[in-house]
Amino acid sequence: MILPKPAPAYDARNEAELRAALEREDRDNQKRHQDIVIAGRRLVLVSPDGTRFAVTVSDAGVLAAVAV
Repeated sequence: MILPKPAPAYDARNEAELRAALEREDRDNQKRHQDIVIAGRRLVLVSPDGTRFAVTVSDAGVLAAVAV
């Protein structure tokens, strides 16, 4: 995240925009001790030899890994 440069003097509007930007970015971050939900994205794992695998799950809960 790249934050805007601060105003030369305190500006309440600038401060409000900064706080809003920080809150938006914080909502997108993963949090400790919370479930991680991945929807509409792939989970890609890398094996020790560098092979990449996309992990998927079926509606029956069956996991599969496909080389990508």
